[in-house]
Amino acid sequence: MQIRNNRGEVIGEINSGFTDKGDRIITNTLYDRGNPVIQNITVRDNQGKVRTTNVIGGKILP
Repeated sequence: MQIRNNRGEVIGEINSGFTDKGDRIITNTLYDRGNPVIQNITVRDNQGKVRTTNVIGGKILP
């Protein structure tokens, strides 16, 4: 899902999906003038363990 400002520019994006092992991956990316500023990646496995990674100045997942 993309989040746009009043001028129609993408300022944020949220994606979610599952791996073949059943882990859930959620990415939240913030943009400034079309460039990724920060990306938060959250992974929850089948046992409920949650891991979070923050990438500043870019993004590593779509």
